[in-house]
Amino acid sequence: MNGLLVEVKERKPMRMRLKSVAFAGLILSLAVGAAALNCGKNDSQTAERSMIIVFASGEAVVVRGQNEMQAKVGMVVNENDTIKTTNGTVDLQTRSGSAVRIKNFTTVTIAKLYGEGSADTRLSMQHGSLMASVKRTSGSENFSVTTPTAIAGVRGTTFTVDAVEGESPRVRVLDGRVAVSPRIAALENLSQDQINGDQNLRNMQQIAQQHEVVVEDNSEATLDPRVNQGVLAANERLESAEAGQLNTAAPAANQQLQAALQVQAAVHVEQAPVSADEMAERATLITVDSEIVGRLASGDQSAVEDLRRDRDEKQEVVLNQIEQQASQTQLNNEQEIRQHYNRLETLNLKDGTQLTGAVIAQTGAVLVVHTPNGVKRVNTSQVESITYP
Repeated sequence: MNGLLVEVKERKPMRMRLKSVAFAGLILSLAVGAAALNCGKNDSQTAERSMIIVFASGEAVVVRGQNEMQAKVGMVVNENDTIKTTNGTVDLQTRSGSAVRIKNFTTVTIAKLYGEGSADTRLSMQHGSLMASVKRTSGSENFSVTTPTAIAGVRGTTFTVDAVEGESPRVRVLDGRVAVSPRIAALENLSQDQINGDQNLRNMQQIAQQHEVVVEDNSEATLDPRVNQGVLAANERLESAEAGQLNTAAPAANQQLQAALQVQAAVHVEQAPVSADEMAERATLITVDSEIVGRLASGDQSAVEDLRRDRDEKQEVVLNQIEQQASQTQLNNEQEIRQHYNRLETLNLKDGTQLTGAVIAQTGAVLVVHTPNGVKRVNTSQVESITYP
C-alpha cells in the first residue's frame, strides 16, 4: 500500500460525492488532549474504551465480527468494529469531546481505543471521506485515523480527508497544524529495535520522517502522484512477504521507495481557504454533553433520549446561525446562486413541487437551502430526489 503520514502539531500562541475505492493508504494520527478522567477498574475503564454514535442517517451499518447492524443513535462502538456507509453518514464522539463524521461511501474500522493503559485511538479508513474535529483538553490521548496511504496527528484541530479514485488522498486543514509525510505501513507493527536491526527498514523509516511537511490553517496537502505509486509498491512488496521474511523483501522495497522520492517535494501543499460549505459542515458536527456519552458508554440506554434532546437543542442553535449568516447575502436568481456557491440543485419534493437553490447545510433530517426567495429549511422526509441542472 502507498502511504501518507499525517501528524497534527499543536497550534502556535464540501460537500462532495466520493466513489468507493480501495486507495493506497492514508493514516491520520490525531494527537488529542484527552480529558483527565477518574477511572474505575472495571465498568468505567471499559466505558472509556468506546465511542458513541451521536448521529446516523441513510444507509450505514456497524459490522462486529460476523454480525452486521444498522447504525443507530446511542450505539456503542468498540475496538475492531467497522462502520460502512453507502448513502448515509455517521457521527462518532469520544468522551473527551472529539468528533468524527464518516461521510458517504466510506469504510472505517475502529482499530484502537484510548483507555486501560492504551494511549491511542486509531480509526482505520479503508476508503472514502471523513471530517474530524479534535478537542484539545488536558491529558494526552493519541487519536489516529488510518487509511491505506497516510498518517495525521492532531491536537485541537479540524481537518478533512478525502480519497477519490485515481487521485492521491487529500488532507485539508481547516484550523490547526498537521504534519504530513509518506507512510510505510509494515513498520507500524515492528518495534524500534526490530527496525534498527535492518538497515533497509531503518532507511525507510528515516526517509518517511525526512519528508514530513507541516500543513497549517486553510491549506491542503497531497502526496506527489509518483511518490504515491512508489510508496504503494513498497508497501505491497513488504505486505506480500511471508511471515518472518520481511527483511528479505526490505531491500527491494527500500529501492522502490528511494526511486519514487526523486522528486522536488514528496508532499505538495497549497493554500485552500475554508469554503462556506466546510464552515457549515464543521458547525453541524455537533457534540453532546460528555456526561451523556459516559452514561451510554456504561450501558445506560435510557440516556439515548437525553442525547437526542441535547443534540436537537444544539442543532437548532447552529441552524439558526447558518440561516442568519446566509440571509445576509441576498441572491436574487438561480444564476447568482450558482455563481456564489458554485453549484445549483433542484429538490424534487414528494408533493410534486420543486425547490431550486443550493443546499448549504445538512444536520439530522434538516436541509438548509438558499433559494432566490430566501433561505429555507426542508426535512429530508419531504424530498423525493435531488437533481443538478
